[in-house]
Amino acid sequence: MLEWRIPPIEDALLAHVPDTEPSKNANRNASVAMILADQAEHGLCALFIKRAEHPRDPWSGQMAMPGGRYEPFDNTLEQAAIRETQEEVGVDLTGASQLGRLSDIYGGRLKSHRLAVSPFVFHMDHVPEVTPNEEVADTVWVPLSFMGKPGNVGPYIFERDPSGREFPSFTYEGYTIWGLTYRILSSFYELFGINHPGEVEVTDVE
Repeated sequence: MLEWRIPPIEDALLAHVPDTEPSKNANRNASVAMILADQAEHGLCALFIKRAEHPRDPWSGQMAMPGGRYEPFDNTLEQAAIRETQEEVGVDLTGASQLGRLSDIYGGRLKSHRLAVSPFVFHMDHVPEVTPNEEVADTVWVPLSFMGKPGNVGPYIFERDPSGREFPSFTYEGYTIWGLTYRILSSFYELFGINHPGEVEVTDVE
C-alpha cells in the first residue's frame, strides 16, 4: 500500500511535465490550490470547499478546491490561486511549500462556462485555521489515502443532466466530489500509477 508522504509527492511533481496549453490558449483562466496538510488521525489530507448556493454560479453548491478566476492584476496563475485561497478560506499560502503543478483542465462543459483551470499543489507544515467567506458554505479535509483507493469511487447523478447519467465521484462524510475536481484528483493520482474510473463522454452538463 502506498504511504502518502511529502517527499515522494514532491519528487513525482518535479518529474511531471504538466500540459499548460489550455491556459495559454484560453480566453478565461482560473487557478485552484490543492492544499496538503498532515492530520494526526488521517495522515496527509487535502482541503476542499463546498461552494455557497448562488443562482449565477454554474458550480453552485458543488465541492471544489480553493481558487478562482485569474485577474489582470495577478502576476501569475499561481498567484491567482494564492490570492483566491486567502479570500475564500483565509489561508495564507505565501509561506507554504509549492510542490508543483498539475496539467490544466477545462472547467465546465457548456461553452458559456468554458475556461482553463490550472491546479497547483501546496504543502503546509501545520493544519491551518480555515475562515470561509460568503462564497463558501463549508470546508472539509479529505485523506489522500481515502481518495487513492479506486474502490471508494461511486456513482453520482447530476440533477441538471437531462439524461440522468452517472458520474464517478468520491463521497466522504456526506460530501460528494465529482466533475472538474474529480478530474483534477484523477490527474494527481495518475502520477503514482493509480487509475480512477473515467467519466462518460458528455457535452451538455457542468
